[in-house]
Amino acid sequence: MSEGDELAYWLALRRAGLGSASFALLIARFGSIAEAWESPLGELRAAGIEEAYVRSIARTKAGFDAERELRALERAGARALTWRDAAYPERLRQIPQSPPVILVRGAAGPEFPQAVAVVGTRGVTPYGRQAAELFCAALAELGVAIVSGLARGVDAIAHRVAVERGTPTVAVLAGGVDQVYPRENAGLAERIAEVGCLVSEYPVGTPARRDFFPRRNRILSGLARAVLVVEAGEGSGALHTANWAFEQGRDVFAIPGSVFSAQSAGTNQLIRESTAKLVATPEQLCEELNLLAGGGQFPLLRSEPEAVAARAERPDDPILALLAGGPLHIDELTRALGRTAAEVSGALSLLEIDGYIRQTGPMTYAIV
Repeated sequence: MSEGDELAYWLALRRAGLGSASFALLIARFGSIAEAWESPLGELRAAGIEEAYVRSIARTKAGFDAERELRALERAGARALTWRDAAYPERLRQIPQSPPVILVRGAAGPEFPQAVAVVGTRGVTPYGRQAAELFCAALAELGVAIVSGLARGVDAIAHRVAVERGTPTVAVLAGGVDQVYPRENAGLAERIAEVGCLVSEYPVGTPARRDFFPRRNRILSGLARAVLVVEAGEGSGALHTANWAFEQGRDVFAIPGSVFSAQSAGTNQLIRESTAKLVATPEQLCEELNLLAGGGQFPLLRSEPEAVAARAERPDDPILALLAGGPLHIDELTRALGRTAAEVSGALSLLEIDGYIRQTGPMTYAIV
């Protein structure tokens, strides 16, 4: 029996739907997954495997081809790590319901000495976008790997900030590592693979499913030393991740939001219930994580004299004058300036390139 065959049988049993409890029973009874795979179904029942899983194993055996399974892994550019592998992430190994096997696609990871999971709503507000960018940029500047779920909204922002700064980032998927969801993030997924990796507990070719997302979140928090909830409404999946993290003994932090915003109801509730600790600035988060120990300097916050000097250097521009009152959509700027959308868009692009403004939402801009 080759090492490759052994790995193929781990993958086969995952295709059959077996989880951590069943794998643990098989290893305790047979010593190896290969021995378990080759054993009669009656012995699997005797090991304590539920009847539904025994029938699923029988169906999987009928059409399983070990070489084909390993070729599929190779075509996807992925590698598989099982509980028996030294490279299996130690943080993940220690959590309850640790996945027996994970698939990894990318240049680095999935475990990093310093890693923070950043999660939040898909329907991110301009406030949430700005907060996610600010906190993730701070973590990236300090070399902290960012873990998230590649969903729309906060997840995508967190990954994008990391890749733009060349900082490792890990995307945990609710389907196979070759099945990016949503499809609009396929390009981002490839960039993530260049500086970090994509991770999944599901075999190659497995499409994302609604019921996979809640279980995916335990891996997301399990790979990190702490979880930061940026913006989350009631019932948000980000709250599930926070709960997993709390159960796993991870630190949980939340950025407070407006009491008038439904998208901040969940984060504010986490703070009220003391499930998460409030962090209002990136510096507070980094201090809580001891990232500034040993006299380290926080790289993103300017001193007040520096901030005043930076404001003084801004050009006398009507767009900057309007944005001094807060973020504005391009349509509001166009109306206020009495210029065409094309003219305003061009001016905004130049100001953004020069570092005076940035987007805080779809076509919404604010002063840096």
